[in-house]
Amino acid sequence: MHPSGRTPSDLAASNGHKGIAGYLAESTLISHLSTLELKDSKESDSREKAVETVSEQTATSVGYGDLPHGLSMKDSLAALHNATQAAARIHQVFRIKSFQRRQLNEYGNNEFGMSDERAFSLIALKTKKAEKYDEPVQAAIWIQNKFRSWKGRKEFLLTRQRIIKIQAHVRGHQVRKDYKKIIWSVGVLDEAILPWLRKGRGSSGFKPEELGAGTSMVDAGTKEDDYDLLKEGRKQLEERLSKALDRVRSMVRYPEARDQYRSLLNVVSEVQEKKAVYDKVLNNPEGDYGDDFVDIDALLDDDTLMSTAS
Repeated sequence: MHPSGRTPSDLAASNGHKGIAGYLAESTLISHLSTLELKDSKESDSREKAVETVSEQTATSVGYGDLPHGLSMKDSLAALHNATQAAARIHQVFRIKSFQRRQLNEYGNNEFGMSDERAFSLIALKTKKAEKYDEPVQAAIWIQNKFRSWKGRKEFLLTRQRIIKIQAHVRGHQVRKDYKKIIWSVGVLDEAILPWLRKGRGSSGFKPEELGAGTSMVDAGTKEDDYDLLKEGRKQLEERLSKALDRVRSMVRYPEARDQYRSLLNVVSEVQEKKAVYDKVLNNPEGDYGDDFVDIDALLDDDTLMSTAS
């Protein structure tokens, strides 16, 4: 990351290299998708195969009658499709995480005595089971679950509201009995014992409810601050990912950028092939590789090459 907060694709685009900027933006989306903690399941594996990694990207092979502009257009459209799929998968993971957070806030954490990781795993298992159905069936199930949860939650809220009112009346009655005694004792202390210290408002101006309200919201405030910080960071990340997707889209619009992207893709493919050969040599130094390497001794003993060079 640049000290000013600019990404490598931003630096390449500012220098006029839109093809390189599109390649770097696509690599950013794919690498961020690979770093997300997705659960191992058959459904998630089938979705991940739709997005090619950086090592799997290759340029379109030249066929008979193919024009260079047509090949660069195919490669750029494939890059746009790949980047769009990666961005969609990332947003889907974000929506699942936010849904899990809402479910955890509704059911509560301390009420059931389980940790956040355990609650998230149970909610994720429930969401994965729902993804096995087709879209119409899943939509019908979603509507039914929403109605049932709305109806049950409405009844629960009404019952809880009535219970809270009863508890508030009982507690208020108990507090008022003790409050009268406290007010009487404070009044005696304020009027009889400390008259010379009162300059304006005496001790009767003390409001204990403000102190209690402030201390009771400390724990809730810290949790809300942590969640707000996480939400703000996710919002900034989504802005960077959408900007990277815009870089890939702008690369498709310009022929020079498409040609630059294709040439860069060819260079990266050649480098990866050479790296694979070098890794093969390092892992198996005594292997027979045929014509992959040139015999140095035979090349030095060849008089024809030496005569032509002289």
